This record gives sequence, structure tokens and C-alpha cells, in this order.
Amino acid sequence: MLGSGVHIYVSNHKFDDTSISILKQGHSAPKSVTLKYGCWIGANTIILPGVTIGQNSVVGAGSVVTKSIPENAVYAGNPAKIIKQLNR
Repeated sequence: MLGSGVHIYVSNHKFDDTSISILKQGHSAPKSVTLKYGCWIGANTIILPGVTIGQNSVVGAGSVVTKSIPENAVYAGNPAKIIKQLNR
């Protein structure tokens, strides 16, 4: 399930070299985002490159997911953090 306004990013601007404008550094290599079976992504969530959302996990509305989420867990916030583990 996917709420409205969810943004899923697979690439980002490079910003490694502080002596060069971010506009001239290009983009990082794309990294896949994986949404496992039964996960539920709340409205207006932002999912960053390389993240996996585990099977049957829930991401609270408005969260920013910067790291992978294990299965059967509830995460929320900015950055998203564990709220509770669900029964398996």
C-alpha cells in the first residue's frame, strides 16, 4: 500500500568536493529502492536511494527513510526510526 504524495528517489546530487559548486558535481550512481510484499508506506513519505522496506513493515506518514527497514516493523519520523516491532 502506498499513500498519496510518496517520493521514491534512486539518485542524488553529488556533494563530495566542497571546492566545486554542487551544480557542477553531477549525480551519484543510481541505487535501487525495494519495497517488499505487504509493506505500507504512509502519505508524503520520502524514501532515499538504496533503501529496502521489509515485508509487512509500516512507514508512518511524512517520514524520511534514509536507511533500510527490517520486516515486521513500524518506523516513523525524520529520519525514520523504529517505533515498534510487529508480531511475526
